[in-house]
Amino acid sequence: MSCCPSSPKRPLLLLCIFSIIGAITPVIHADLDYPDFLDMTGLTMVGSTTQFGDRVRLTPASIGLAGAVYTTDQIQVANGFDTTFTYEINPAAGGADGMVFILQNESPTSIYSNGGPLGYDGMINCVVVEIDTYVNGNFNDPPGPHLAIHGREGAANSADELAAGIAVDSTSANVGGLRTMRVSYAGGWFEVFLDDLLIPRMSVQLDLLGHLGSDSAWIGFIGSTGGISETHDVLSWFLTTDSGTQFIRGDVNDDSSVNLPDAIFALSALFVPGSNPATCLDSADINDDGSFNLPDAVFLLSALFVPGSSPIPDPVGNCDADPSDDTIDCELNNCP
Repeated sequence: MSCCPSSPKRPLLLLCIFSIIGAITPVIHADLDYPDFLDMTGLTMVGSTTQFGDRVRLTPASIGLAGAVYTTDQIQVANGFDTTFTYEINPAAGGADGMVFILQNESPTSIYSNGGPLGYDGMINCVVVEIDTYVNGNFNDPPGPHLAIHGREGAANSADELAAGIAVDSTSANVGGLRTMRVSYAGGWFEVFLDDLLIPRMSVQLDLLGHLGSDSAWIGFIGSTGGISETHDVLSWFLTTDSGTQFIRGDVNDDSSVNLPDAIFALSALFVPGSNPATCLDSADINDDGSFNLPDAVFLLSALFVPGSSPIPDPVGNCDADPSDDTIDCELNNCP
């Protein structure tokens, strides 16, 4: 016996053939705007970190501590980002051990040993910018305070300059005090600026996706003290990202609307030899599961015609970037 009437008048026939595919919750994309830290919304504090007035204090002036602050949600960074933050390390010289700016894909609360390891030594899927105030010979540090980029693709990161150091800058007499740092990633180039935000101190080619194992990461800071102490504060933080090509999800035929012809176009592209292909796989990935296949057409038909069905995930209605963590792309469409 058929589960549907022989002459259906509504597209509920779809429910007799396919199950409705639910939308996957996406990784959140957001720009950061913290002129101060009176409001800590969107941030997670770990270890010794506290909200200290209008700043984040990673460590107080006590020995043997490690503290971190991370974005609560992962943020897409593999397509590019630009961030500027103001930090203060006190005293400006003579303390230990330093702090790092970090992008990591291990966990939202990852933190490792204090002291010379700077809270990240041993962490997988991460890239850090060291603001290292103390010379640790056992980590092959240069002879003086320095900046450094550390990462090991496919392996745990290390504070050892020989094991994981990608670039180092030791041109400053000290890296403590009240300073402003900028870190940018664009076109495969990872650059670090200190105080002069136009001329980089370090500029290296780096596969961020390969180092993180994902196109998104938890982003933040770690401060560390060992047998000598210092305070590590972050006073402000701004970050913008380049999240990639814009598109309208569901606009498979690229006519700037989402309707029945898009489902027909999708089915033809998938199953009818010689049909026009879907040129924007992001648009065609209607259920946002990272692939283009039959369930996408079913999802679209259900969203259009079956009351109570799951809505089409963002971006909907207007051109925007993909908020989801996937590997498919959009080669060509009408969006800017």
